Amino acid sequence: MYKQRKKKWLLLVSFFFLFLPILLLGETNALFTDEATSPNNHLTTATLDVSVSPAPIFNVSNLVPGDVVVRTVTVQNDGTVPFSYTIQASSNNSLLWTDQTNGLQLSIVDGTTTYFNGAISDLNVHQGPNLLLPPGEKDDLQFTISFPVTADNTFQNLAETIVFTIQAIQLPGTSR
Repeated sequence: MYKQRKKKWLLLVSFFFLFLPILLLGETNALFTDEATSPNNHLTTATLDVSVSPAPIFNVSNLVPGDVVVRTVTVQNDGTVPFSYTIQASSNNSLLWTDQTNGLQLSIVDGTTTYFNGAISDLNVHQGPNLLLPPGEKDDLQFTISFPVTADNTFQNLAETIVFTIQAIQLPGTSR
């Protein structure tokens, strides 16, 4: 009889510990709650869009030593975010590009500020400071290419194809 009671007691205690957590899960607490919503939260990203005109900037033939070619180049911010930009150039590397003294010389001026002045092949190495352009604004830059009078007969019948690249980079984001 003692064993039977012990079994009943163990069974009862086991059920108690087994079902007690289940009973607590369904327990109702008297806590106040509230909720509010904030609808229509929209976020959009900016657009970075730079354009250059005219294209091509230069299309000149029959250059002779002493020639100077001037063009106005418009850099336009067609995007929605301000940016800074730099100007780079690449070429097919003829003597007009590689000769630092007698090859093509380039000057880029923004208003009264000279961005670059020197051998055209140095543009990528000795750039001026980044130029800033707000959205919807434009810069009119004066590009001047000159062919030095000191160029000799080795410069006859040469051709150079130059690619100017305007590289725009957004200004850093801010806390808003």
